Amino acid sequence: MANTDTANVLGFVDKRKSGGGLPVTTPANFTSVSAARTRLAAIDGTYYTSARLDQMTLNDMVYAIRTADEAAGI
Repeated sequence: MANTDTANVLGFVDKRKSGGGLPVTTPANFTSVSAARTRLAAIDGTYYTSARLDQMTLNDMVYAIRTADEAAGI
């Protein structure tokens, strides 16, 4: 589903990309869909297979990365 990142039509500011707000330890993992897919495959390649990543939305990927890397900030 999330093989490409669509534009933010509502104009909300993503604090992970703006450099302020949330304590992001790995901001490069949120810069694109391919970066998120790469990070999830590195977290657990047996669970986050290509087929599973194709079913995830970008929001699902961001939540999965935050759950693994920044569980205290959720």
